[in-house]
Amino acid sequence: MSLEGKVALITGAGGMRGVGRATALKLASLGADVAITDVRRQVDDLPPGEVRAEWQSIDSVAEEVENLGRRVLPIYADLSSPEEIEGLVAETVNHYGRLDIMVNNARAIIGRDKVPVTELEEEVWQHFLAINTTAVFLCTKHAGREMVRLGNGGRVVNIASNAGKQASADGAAYSASKFAVIGLTQASAMDLAPYGITVNAVCPGPINTDRMSYWERAQAAERGITQEEFRSQIVSASSERTPLGRIAEPEDVANLVAFLAGPDSELITGQSYNVNGGILFH
Repeated sequence: MSLEGKVALITGAGGMRGVGRATALKLASLGADVAITDVRRQVDDLPPGEVRAEWQSIDSVAEEVENLGRRVLPIYADLSSPEEIEGLVAETVNHYGRLDIMVNNARAIIGRDKVPVTELEEEVWQHFLAINTTAVFLCTKHAGREMVRLGNGGRVVNIASNAGKQASADGAAYSASKFAVIGLTQASAMDLAPYGITVNAVCPGPINTDRMSYWERAQAAERGITQEEFRSQIVSASSERTPLGRIAEPEDVANLVAFLAGPDSELITGQSYNVNGGILFH
């Protein structure tokens, strides 16, 4: 499978052990040039491992992509801003002259949403919808417009979640935002099909990343252990509950994104595929 000559825009790509970085490297390894974006985060919003490693978000990822011999355009953007979303799509097209693949991976930092619905702050609810749902809509809208205008077809891949198919307690904001992504995926697939543009979603279960969680940080503090130690306990417990014996690595998700972004998936659209080791089947 080759993506030679294709250009991909990937949101939420700055994490050191995140799906966005894994996707950027996977697509680049297949021959694509990439634009990568993330928001500038304060130190308090970074995982401890990134702070220790002095990880520089999308600038560090850009160096890795260049080492693969591909072109890369890092763009810092706040996806809660419609103007910045429109701008990053326009900058990508202006820079490369085309846009073939849109990967909507960015998500709100979890943790403050992990409360019963009766305790959920409206501000938190609105933030999750803004980043997890509205930003996906706007990226699809603007990227889709450019793909239609350019006339080369295209691929849109949305990162949804198991939580977009089956909700759980203390997860109203996250689940609602991800359920909406699956509906958006299906509707967008029908709207863009006449132009040869497919739209699909990937629905991971638990993933072995070090992405920031306010809830995990608070739970670790209560137990008197590090956030990484608490995260390790979660990964171990989740793996024990998974039929295949482990939770997803970022690369597992990136591999499916690459397939849906590539030539072998041209008749697949409007679908939402699980990557979860067998913990959820529908």
